[in-house]
Amino acid sequence: MFKFARAGTLFVILLGSLVFLPPFSGYVRDAADVFDKRPQETALFIGNSRTFYHHMPDMVRSIADSAGYPNKLEIVMDAEPGVSLKTHMDDPNTQALLAQRWDHVVLQVLSSDQYSAERAGDTWDVAADLIREAQGKGSRPAMFVTWRYTDQCKDNEGMPKSATGISPAGYANMHRNIQEQHARLAASTGVDLVNVGLVWEDLQSRPQPFTLYDDCNHPSIYGSYLSALMFYGYFSKRDVADVTYEPHGISADDAKALRLTVSQYFKEAARNATPSADGVSGKSGST
Repeated sequence: MFKFARAGTLFVILLGSLVFLPPFSGYVRDAADVFDKRPQETALFIGNSRTFYHHMPDMVRSIADSAGYPNKLEIVMDAEPGVSLKTHMDDPNTQALLAQRWDHVVLQVLSSDQYSAERAGDTWDVAADLIREAQGKGSRPAMFVTWRYTDQCKDNEGMPKSATGISPAGYANMHRNIQEQHARLAASTGVDLVNVGLVWEDLQSRPQPFTLYDDCNHPSIYGSYLSALMFYGYFSKRDVADVTYEPHGISADDAKALRLTVSQYFKEAARNATPSADGVSGKSGST
């Protein structure tokens, strides 16, 4: 009898722990959302592994809820490994999603398409077409501005096949190219830029007790948390310092440091913005 009771207790503890981890937390949230009467705010994320690592879009919702955000964020993700915006544009499933009206449509360019202007092909034209498609449906598009590759990793791990053979000496130029190309895109389309890559590069320039990279390319849990905080700040226009959600695997001190960094970024962007800008768009000079 004692063994049975102990086994039952352990099962309940295990089940209780699982419901707080993705994807189980999402199922629990979906059930709770039936009774959540907050106004709905919708967001569609279109991208690839840099978007879906560590369930980053779902993390945005957890962050918002922890900060007492008055809207219920309904987030849908359309992201697969190694998928370009061109592939998304030709995908009927993506087109069906874009045919709907969303409060926010987030687009993320494939990392290997951002290495240099020469390697981009028609990437930025495709991005402009998707932006205008979203705008045509009354949605507000934003670009997820990501980060350069790093040589601080083992054996080229995580690098896309199309990028093999790229010299590490060019990685710093990759950051410059990402910033310049997104700035041009914002100038020509009016799209907002959620400039994770700018904050990322600043953090990389200073000693940190953690790494933002999981390998040469993809984000660690710290990098995904940074991205999610940036998107919460962009969606909400509220102070990220009020967030209390901390993903599993990040210490309280490190999580607080990332929140303060993002909070400071948005405050500085707001001070430098033109009167018509919102502090995160290309027009505000955030790139």
